[in-house]
Amino acid sequence: MRAYLGCDIGRIREENQDSIRAVDFPDGVLALVCDGMGGMQSGGTASKIAVSEAEAHFCAGYAADMDDAQICELLRASAAAANRSVYEAAVRSRVRGRMGTTLVGAFARDDRCCIVNIGDSRAYLITADGSIRQLTTDHTVVQLLYERGEITAEERQTHPRRNELMRAIGVTCRLLSDTQTVPLGAGDRLLLCSDGLYNMIPEERLAELVCTVPPAQLTEVCIAEANANGGRDNISVILLTP
Repeated sequence: MRAYLGCDIGRIREENQDSIRAVDFPDGVLALVCDGMGGMQSGGTASKIAVSEAEAHFCAGYAADMDDAQICELLRASAAAANRSVYEAAVRSRVRGRMGTTLVGAFARDDRCCIVNIGDSRAYLITADGSIRQLTTDHTVVQLLYERGEITAEERQTHPRRNELMRAIGVTCRLLSDTQTVPLGAGDRLLLCSDGLYNMIPEERLAELVCTVPPAQLTEVCIAEANANGGRDNISVILLTP
C-alpha cells in the first residue's frame, strides 16, 4: 500500500487545526488524521499532540507477525496514549475540557485494513467498481438522533447540533474508541479525511474523483474542489492505494 497526503487551511478558518501523518512499514502503511475541535481553545495543539503520540505508540509496539486483532488492539492503545497526552496537556494549561481532537487511523496491508476512530473524521472504502462506503460511524449528536429515528439522513446535514461531538481525544481521562478490520479486494482504495472534506464534496463525487484522478494528484484535486465549494473548514485527506 502507498499513502498520498494533503492538508489545507480552507477558505474561512484563520488557523489549520488538522494534523495528518503516514508511516511506511515493510508490510503496510499507518495513516492518521486528527481534526482539532473547532471553536475550542488549543485545538491545533491537541491535534499535533495526538497524531505524534499515536504514531509513536504504534511504531513502538508494532511487530510484523501481529494478527488483525492485535493490530486493532495496538491502534486502540495508540489512541488511548494520544488521549492521555492531550488530556494531561490540557490540565497543565488549565484548559481541561476545552482541548480536544478527533482521530481516525488505519493500518493497511494489501488485503485488509484495521481502523480506529474517535469523533467525526472518517474512513471510506472505494471499490474497484467505483462504489463508496463509509466505514466509520460518526460520534456526534446528530448521528445518535439519526440512529434513534428522530431525524432523517438529509436532516443530518443541516441540523443545528451537527457539529457536536459525543467522543473526542483529550476531553476526559477515559476514552472509548471503535475498531474494526475490513477485507480489501483487488483495486480497493481507502480514503481518510476530516469533515472539511466530506462536508464540501458529496460521497458519490469523492468516489468519482478517486476512480478518475491519478493517485499522486488526488489530494490536491480534492482540496481544490472542497475550497471551490466553500472551504468552510480545514481540509485533510489521505489516500491509501495498492
